[in-house]
Amino acid sequence: MVSAVTCGAVMAFDRNIWIEKFLENSVPSFPCPHCSRGVLGFDGKSFWKEEPKHSKDAHAHDDWDPTWIEERFVMFLRCGVAKCGEVVAVSGNIEVEEVVDEDEGYDFASVLYPTSLVPAPPIIQMTDGTPDEVAGELSLAFQLFWADLGASATKIRTSVERLMDHFKVARYSRTKGKLKPIPLYNRIEAFIKANGKVVHQDHLHALRVVGNLGTHKNSLTRSDILEAFQVYEHALDELIGKKSASIAKLARKLKKK
Repeated sequence: MVSAVTCGAVMAFDRNIWIEKFLENSVPSFPCPHCSRGVLGFDGKSFWKEEPKHSKDAHAHDDWDPTWIEERFVMFLRCGVAKCGEVVAVSGNIEVEEVVDEDEGYDFASVLYPTSLVPAPPIIQMTDGTPDEVAGELSLAFQLFWADLGASATKIRTSVERLMDHFKVARYSRTKGKLKPIPLYNRIEAFIKANGKVVHQDHLHALRVVGNLGTHKNSLTRSDILEAFQVYEHALDELIGKKSASIAKLARKLKKK
């Protein structure tokens, strides 16, 4: 089962953190992947960049301007909680873009486009008790989010398969003496029927559809994936953490006061 070192208050889901690009001096406050409670910070020093030869050669072109520049970067982020001290390596591409300058109207800025964060920060908080197999697939989805949205969506779908395994939903049927995989749609329907979790029917099928789109069409946007993660976080809170049941129990206890 997944667990986390207690380092402070758990961060609520904030989709504004998971942006595609940012400036070197305005790195988002990513949650720590080790303690899940600290915030990663940049010390302003652990940063390296290189411009490849083909980009340097392009400077000699008559029409060259700064937006032609291509660079690669590597930087390190560190958890702000001393007793944790996790280090995350960030790498990717730099593009020079025209930005608004309050004093001069327009200026050029080097914009970072990360393609890898290792270890990847958790995009959602997995509730205590989340099975290792489910958490493992989700952790891969977090990592792939920066490089391949379709592959990230596929891992979300695989995680739902592992969630069905956790609830002992059959994976195979026997036809003419041969084992045949049961489609995830049917597994979800069997789970809903057996457990009466009708409220989660749409949630689980939405995650299945997103995974299918990621595998076959790869037409998903960053916003689509973030919404899928948010839906999954809620589903895990209810199905594993039994959050509503816990709150209802507290309410009944208070009513007896």
